[in-house]
Amino acid sequence: MSVPVTEAVNPITKNVDVASPLEIVSLLHKCDKEIFEGWNEYKSLYDEEVLATLDKIITVAASIIENAASGLIVLSGCGTSGRIAFLTARTFNAKLSELSRTPCFKYLIAGRDKALFTSQEAPEDDPVCGVEMLKEITDGKTKVLFIGITCGLSAPYVGGQLQYCMENLGVFTPVVLGFNPTHLARNNPIEKWESTFLQVINKMEEMKSSSNVFILNPVVGPEPITGSSRMKSGSATKVLLETIFTGAILSAKSGDRPWQTKSFIQSYQVVCNNLYNAKGSMEAVAQIVELAGNSLKSNGSIYYVGEGTLGIMGMIDASECPPTYGASLSDVRGFLDRGYKSFRNNDGDLSSLGLHFQISFNDMIKDILPHVKPFDVVIYITSDGNVDQRMTKCLCKKALISFAPKSSTVISTDVEVNMSLPKEALISLIGETAFQQFSMLFEEISTKWILNAITTGTHVMKGKVFQNMMVDLKVSNNKLFHRAIGIIQRFSELSLEDSKDCLLRSIYNTDNLSEEIRERPISCHIEAATPLSQVVPRALLSAILSCSVSESQRLLDKEPVIQKVISQTLSGVNQ
Repeated sequence: MSVPVTEAVNPITKNVDVASPLEIVSLLHKCDKEIFEGWNEYKSLYDEEVLATLDKIITVAASIIENAASGLIVLSGCGTSGRIAFLTARTFNAKLSELSRTPCFKYLIAGRDKALFTSQEAPEDDPVCGVEMLKEITDGKTKVLFIGITCGLSAPYVGGQLQYCMENLGVFTPVVLGFNPTHLARNNPIEKWESTFLQVINKMEEMKSSSNVFILNPVVGPEPITGSSRMKSGSATKVLLETIFTGAILSAKSGDRPWQTKSFIQSYQVVCNNLYNAKGSMEAVAQIVELAGNSLKSNGSIYYVGEGTLGIMGMIDASECPPTYGASLSDVRGFLDRGYKSFRNNDGDLSSLGLHFQISFNDMIKDILPHVKPFDVVIYITSDGNVDQRMTKCLCKKALISFAPKSSTVISTDVEVNMSLPKEALISLIGETAFQQFSMLFEEISTKWILNAITTGTHVMKGKVFQNMMVDLKVSNNKLFHRAIGIIQRFSELSLEDSKDCLLRSIYNTDNLSEEIRERPISCHIEAATPLSQVVPRALLSAILSCSVSESQRLLDKEPVIQKVISQTLSGVNQ
């Protein structure tokens, strides 16, 4: 297989673009099950090598937790990976504080904290920046566990940090966490860097047997929407990081864990199956998908409203929609009870940066509720069923996602998803004490699966997906530039070079591509493409129809639903 697994097409969802909301939710569940069931002949989460690697990393993490004055655990990533790094560091620092231990977790995200809310793609391609940020937060520490998260084994920002760690093994224990086989790591040249990610991985392979260098790369299968690593890869990242750090904290606390590593992973599998198999839950999620999809199709908005980490899950899901589907920042937004006081990010209050960085309930009450439209959708996310009554006074569609019994909710909604954790099954796997201490982690992953299904389904309904390929992505970093070329080549059957030319013609809005444009660095193409909309659909139609860029735009202006335009084109229907 030459295509990275994280970029491959998942046959399960091949026709998701013509599925009903209920069918969409069912197909996504089948894909989520692959996280635990494995994919093809590749090693899974339960592979002996993976479990052994996890146990070694747990030992290193426990040692740092016990010596937090001189040690640090750093989690780093781009986009979704960086946001999960943030959430994980926040969660386990809070847990250490509860146990009267010194918090020792730090997170890094390409683009700094602005990237927790909006896509900051260019820094993902900057390994030098990644190294400088790592040096900045580890200064003075004598022992650092560094976990670089890059689902496709591709992010230069993380690659540069891993390379730096390998050059300084006296201080750093480097771990790469991703979901491709090592030989499928990205091998494209990167500006400002003398290495490729594949070369970094190959170096780690050479060193791992004799040094504290770890590669953690189980394969969880292709994403339900091709290349959308926020979904399965994001969930698997959360599962593995939490497995490491719950084990490390309990090992540091008592010297022994009350479960095997495999058992803790199995607990997430039990939660996944319970979530979708609970009576009426899949149907209720599908109803929310339909409500939200109809809202976006009517130019409405979806608002997540939540408290604590469940509210943060809503904010993370909202932040992923613009880069994934070319959505506007106002299509899906998240709000958190006490805003930045609850968020607890590195850079503190960012509300001065603009409207989309204003995240508190008070901000929503002041700026959103007075202008809410009847076809907008507000989705309340709550652990205990309680909802701030100020947030319910809006004349629009309402939905509730709750872990409390239905009888305990007191607000009127159009649809409710009432979940409960499979307590007895979880206790049998990890013990009652651990369940009581860490049950919130299972509520978070359940919420993630539901919210991912909602925003995936709504954008499918809006026509942002053709078959199971997101074709209206933003060409805003090196990875997405190459992915866009791959999309054009796949559906048009042009050569790689001709597909790249089609993309460049769309970016620069010209049918006469000069050699000067062709020879510009990729970073220049990305800079030109980032603020533009419909770059890939315009290029794709131009490639398929052999028509001008302006004609492609005319077709899209006439029928903005990309799926219909492409389907009609491939069927030989003239627009």
